[in-house]
This record gives sequence, structure tokens and C-alpha cells, in this order.
Amino acid sequence: MVALYVALIINGRRSFDKVPDKFKDAVRADLEALGLTENGDPV
Repeated sequence: MVALYVALIINGRRSFDKVPDKFKDAVRADLEALGLTENGDPV
């Protein structure tokens, strides 16, 4: 599920605010590992 939310954020189909709380930490970590902000924008 984390990879799905990361892909949705990167493609602009979902905002980080709408990610369920139980996945937020993992999604944030994956986005940061990719060099992206919580909004999917480059750092």
C-alpha cells in the first residue's frame, strides 16, 4: 500500500494529507528516499 500511495502522490492523484495515518511515516520516508517532499516535488 505504501508504494501505491507514493506513486499516487508523485503522479498528483493524491495529496499527502489524504494518506491514512498508519501509512504516513512510511510514505514520507519513501518520498524522502526518492528526494521528494511530501507533495511529490523535488527537494
